[in-house]
Amino acid sequence: MKRLAIIGPGKVGRTLARLFYAAQVFEIGAVITRRDETAQGAAAFIGAGQANGDPADADIILVPVPDPELESALARLALCDLKPGTIIAHTSGARGLEAFSSLAGLPVRCVCAHPVKAFADPDRSVATFAGTMVTLDGEASARTELAAAFQAIGAQTLSLPEDVDRTLYHTAIVFMANHLPTLIHAGLETFVHARISRADGLAITGPILRDTLEAVLERGPAAALTGPVARGDAETVSRHLEKLAAADADLAALYAALARATADLSAEKGEASVEGLLAIQEMTRASGS
Repeated sequence: MKRLAIIGPGKVGRTLARLFYAAQVFEIGAVITRRDETAQGAAAFIGAGQANGDPADADIILVPVPDPELESALARLALCDLKPGTIIAHTSGARGLEAFSSLAGLPVRCVCAHPVKAFADPDRSVATFAGTMVTLDGEASARTELAAAFQAIGAQTLSLPEDVDRTLYHTAIVFMANHLPTLIHAGLETFVHARISRADGLAITGPILRDTLEAVLERGPAAALTGPVARGDAETVSRHLEKLAAADADLAALYAALARATADLSAEKGEASVEGLLAIQEMTRASGS
């Protein structure tokens, strides 16, 4: 069994290492952090590992550190006497293969292995990891080896194109996943202005949120679109904007921007009247200015 070392076992590293160990995909070697007690705590969570051991003993080195620390962590790794053929993988979504520049010329295989998942709590992440998409970019044989390892712990894997724009790739994920809680928060604030509690607002919208997301995933955004903008109902949108502007100008501006973008999506769907969509676009431009 190959040995895995983890440099920076935070929420991502602890989750992945524990899953790899539990599934007997890898033996766990060095678990490395700045402080011994943190490394010991990570090893205890994982169930194995040598706190602040030698990463050069590993066959695969996972580097799930925050983006600002990534290049310095890889530069320190370049000073180690690494085995030829060692796989070194970072888990950043925003950073690509350029992060491995300090390892150029060394007989190692470098891969970007990005689990597209929110890792807010390691215990929950372990329990909900199955089905997570892990995108891979880098040396071909290392991609193949890591794809098999991630699939063994329940992940899906996808190799990114060689010419991927890493910044826009990460921006797309932020748009779709990280901004969704903000959108829901805006809706809950609007419920409060309507004299409905946030808890009741979540209870009211929970089923339709789940249903909408499932429809988007199954049929695509345009086909899943419903509501007043999808119908070209400019009168309803106008009433919404008027009430929101009186309650909270920032919410009104956000609603206007989203309604304007939704009008473009509704045009793609092709069920709303052209006149209604043009009216929505005009009023939302005026509201957003």
